Amino acid sequence: MKRCRLDSRAALVVSLVISLVMLSYPAVGAGRDAAHPRIGLVLSGGGARGAAHIGVLKVLEEMRIPVHVVVGTSMGSLVGGGYAAGLPAAELERRVTEVDWDVLFNDNPPRKGWPAHRKEASANPTWDFSLGVRDGGVRLPKGAISGQKVQLFFNDLVKGVERVQRFDDLPIPFRAVATNLENGDMAVFKDGPLPVAMRASMSVPGLFAPMEWEENIYVDGGLVRNLPIDVARDLDVDVIIAVNLGSGYLPREQLGTILGVTGQMIAILTEQNVKTSLKQIRPGRDVLIVPDLGDISSSDFKRAAEAIATGETAARKAAAELERFSLSAEAYARWRRGRFGPGRPVRQVGEVRVAGLQRVNPQLFNGLIADQQERSLDRERLVDDIQGLYGRGDFERISYRFEPQRDGDDMLIVDAIEKAWGPGYLGFGLGLSSDNRGDNRFGLRATYNQTWVNRLGAEWTSMLTLGNSPSLYTELYQPLDLDRARFVAPYVDVGRAPHSVFLGDQRVARYDVTRARLGMDLGTTLSGVEARVGAYYGHTDIDLDTGSPALSEGSRADSGVRGRLLYDTLDSVGAPRSGVQLSLEAISPLAAMGADVDYTRAEVKAIAAHSFGANTVTGILRGGSSFGAEMPYYDQFPLGGFLKLSGYANEQFRGNEMAFGSLVYYRQIAALPPPIGRGLYLGASLEAGWLSDGLVPTPSDGSDVLLSKEETRYGGSVFFGSDTWIGPAYLGLGLSADGETSVYVLIGVP
Repeated sequence: MKRCRLDSRAALVVSLVISLVMLSYPAVGAGRDAAHPRIGLVLSGGGARGAAHIGVLKVLEEMRIPVHVVVGTSMGSLVGGGYAAGLPAAELERRVTEVDWDVLFNDNPPRKGWPAHRKEASANPTWDFSLGVRDGGVRLPKGAISGQKVQLFFNDLVKGVERVQRFDDLPIPFRAVATNLENGDMAVFKDGPLPVAMRASMSVPGLFAPMEWEENIYVDGGLVRNLPIDVARDLDVDVIIAVNLGSGYLPREQLGTILGVTGQMIAILTEQNVKTSLKQIRPGRDVLIVPDLGDISSSDFKRAAEAIATGETAARKAAAELERFSLSAEAYARWRRGRFGPGRPVRQVGEVRVAGLQRVNPQLFNGLIADQQERSLDRERLVDDIQGLYGRGDFERISYRFEPQRDGDDMLIVDAIEKAWGPGYLGFGLGLSSDNRGDNRFGLRATYNQTWVNRLGAEWTSMLTLGNSPSLYTELYQPLDLDRARFVAPYVDVGRAPHSVFLGDQRVARYDVTRARLGMDLGTTLSGVEARVGAYYGHTDIDLDTGSPALSEGSRADSGVRGRLLYDTLDSVGAPRSGVQLSLEAISPLAAMGADVDYTRAEVKAIAAHSFGANTVTGILRGGSSFGAEMPYYDQFPLGGFLKLSGYANEQFRGNEMAFGSLVYYRQIAALPPPIGRGLYLGASLEAGWLSDGLVPTPSDGSDVLLSKEETRYGGSVFFGSDTWIGPAYLGLGLSADGETSVYVLIGVP
């Protein structure tokens, strides 16, 4: 009995002590820091609307509310992953609002960094959506966007924690939610490279290519759990602060395309699982924040600042509910300490390993390895090397990650994922040009490019054009070394083109000129300059189509030699906004090689583009000479047509000597989202051109007929243009100094 009485007294004393300790602290929200609840922050997906999460974070920081766990889906994983990695709300706001999302969603690195061979091919643009040919079948790409630049953006965003492998070891524990594409299960990323988890979580089907990682295929987590409250609850949190952005159903007028229907289907699936998640909110304990995003759609990334503001507004409306989680200034400062800042990015690289290669020669990465292995990390050089390799066109994605090693240095792993739909690629293009002067040209173009024919990276390229200027070109581009410093290129080129003959302002005849060439070039590529020289066997047929027989008909051999120098840093072929292009081309049929004619035709061309804001000025200079020889009419230098003496008919004037200059101004009035194109433009031009006398021998007696006299002519134009995935497109009005006017319609390269 005595022992029982003592135990009861001891228990009573303990209870009194605990009560006094508890009473010594004020209530939470009034400056008391003990027994503060463990808070889980849940950020939903929503594309560009997800920038609103940053506004919520700004208010949480202002109110001194700590976050102990972050769980995000899709865009919520980008914001949540960045916050968990140590980026405060202000830094996230800066990064999200300053980045050019149009550039980020355009997988291609800048054109000026492409290999010379790829730049040459882009002169005849095809739709920027190629079909793959592999294992005897045709394959489609996995998505409109591979996410190359997005992945590199994520790497840079969270570089302070790139050595962390377990997400529980991040400054704030984190989870990213994705969908396993093979079975539809929810996948919760809790370890691995953080950029990989973020990229997997926001792989919107149809838009972004799925993310393949450790033998699984992942797409956007919004399909299974767009508001992953249950995931956060499983991480031992006391309360949930959930931010739901809503899916933003598309209006009826946007449901008439396959993209609209696909987007609406995703929105419907997302809303269904969100309704289930909302039922898990506990009124009075958890807090639900719903920003009013209005007409901001999931693709309005340029309205990120507006979305952030809506997040701030919504969080302030919930301030009364949030206030109970507030810490004192001192306690909040202690919580922040060590959670935000530069982190511990990699400084020293040990071994460099390239993973994922199947067809591509691993030696292609030797330069990248030499730049980084056993050296201090040069991140800028690493990204440049990666983008240069990606610009070859062989890869779906090239990214990097780090694995800590026992010796203290970090292993750099470069994940080089080759295009699964290659190595053969089909492309399609459209060419159309028309004026109101009777010249109309059209063509449908198909290309086939077989890459990595051998270990040196040989490519077999073929292009077939159907229309009123049909042609077939096929070439085997065989490098003699892996860096393409030297190459040989045998080719076959067959085509027919209409050539109009003008007498003054009147078209008097139209001829069909059919040319066939079989040849081989030897070339080199050094410091961005490609040089070619080679011999060819050629044959030309001239046939009268309509009009008077102003020219001689028949066949002639024109075998000879040709050469070319090309330097090209233009950012686009259709509507360049920066860069230069310099080219020199010469061709010489030689009697010594069996040609029926003997002359040398040389042409030099220079283009320079410079932009200031939305405005661009482009200057063009051209010059050509036959060095005193009389060339056949079809090889004389032509002028006339849109931006080539606008106002006159297409190729109205020809001569053996030529000089031309123009100044073109255009202003970008709208941007086109990738991969549709780059922009819409309004512009004008001023042009001047000089040609020597246009002389041709008559078929009857061989005497020369003067079709156009030596003269300097002037022209100008106003136009509406676009730079699209099928090439440039223009609608223009031309006016010559003689009062001639022409209306031009051009699409692609005819």
